[in-house]
Amino acid sequence: MLDWDSILAYNTIKVVRIRDRRLGILHLIFMIAIISYVVIYSAIIKKGYLSIEEPVGSIRTSLWSPNQFNGNESYCKNNAKPYPYEKLDCVYYDDALALYPIGDDVGFTASTRIEISDQKANCSLMNPSCKFKTFNYSNVYLADIESFTVLIDHTMYAPSSQIQFNGGDLSGYVLDQNGNEIQLNESVNVIGVEGKPDVLEISKLLEFAGVNLDDPSLTNSSNPIRYDGCVLFVFIEYSNTFSYDLNKIKYVYSIKLVDDTIYNIPEVVILDDVNSRLYYKRHAIRLIFIQTGVIGSFNFQSLLLTLVSGLGLLTVSTLIVDQLAIRFLPQRKSYSSLKFQTTESFKMKKKIVNDDGEDKLYHNIEAL
Repeated sequence: MLDWDSILAYNTIKVVRIRDRRLGILHLIFMIAIISYVVIYSAIIKKGYLSIEEPVGSIRTSLWSPNQFNGNESYCKNNAKPYPYEKLDCVYYDDALALYPIGDDVGFTASTRIEISDQKANCSLMNPSCKFKTFNYSNVYLADIESFTVLIDHTMYAPSSQIQFNGGDLSGYVLDQNGNEIQLNESVNVIGVEGKPDVLEISKLLEFAGVNLDDPSLTNSSNPIRYDGCVLFVFIEYSNTFSYDLNKIKYVYSIKLVDDTIYNIPEVVILDDVNSRLYYKRHAIRLIFIQTGVIGSFNFQSLLLTLVSGLGLLTVSTLIVDQLAIRFLPQRKSYSSLKFQTTESFKMKKKIVNDDGEDKLYHNIEAL
């Protein structure tokens, strides 16, 4: 016959105070380590009380030409200085001619070389065999593009916490080639100064990316980067978790060159009519802005989850000490008998009043 009392027995917790310094010290060490990890490391150092979100943002850029061009570039044909690559004619375009496309809200393009083709279609474009023919072709460098300056106006917004700031209201930095955060407040280059917009010379921007336009192209070593163009990622990372004051927000620029890429973009200018056009093939420095970061705000549920996670560790530590006591120590049998106790079954017992007037439970009446 099945003993359902044994099968469906209920296990309850029994507190046994084992006077053994080995177990006590081990359990105390576990407790201190777990509390230190949960409270000091997870909750305080790692800021487990914060709800973290990634901000979104917008970018506006402007290109400014220098007040005075250098006029002594070794890559220009009219310069006698040696240059390790083919020299081209140079043109001194202002910012309106050097920038294309205009109004790009996610990137920025500064031309370094332009192929200019004067094309005409001496036929009707309604004819499927009609093609444009090139009558004049020129290939030129945009001289002294490194002296142009870029204004970067950026704004960040964290939807959940509704934190919003313009870059001009924040402190900021830019990472140099060694990964150091530096702040610029020079006559031309300004980065991270509150109340001032961020402005960088293209030469400085390339320097932070470790790029020289006269280095070999990333896809054809017989040409310089100036000839083929390049693509740079400009990361703007916002954070208010670098200190314990959540009202302090900073941003950091990091500029990375995209390997094995060149950049060019076509531009068509219609002249007298659609049959007459100038075709520009621009090779350029392409900047792609990526706004990211970590914005934190106090959240009680996050704090509660951080603290509750420690309860599981406490349970594991108690289990380890218990198993050590009942399975490995020399006194394991004694400790096991103290920890585990099985009651007798009350299934078929009857209540009897004895001669002293006390209630007694017996399995059968013959036990009297």
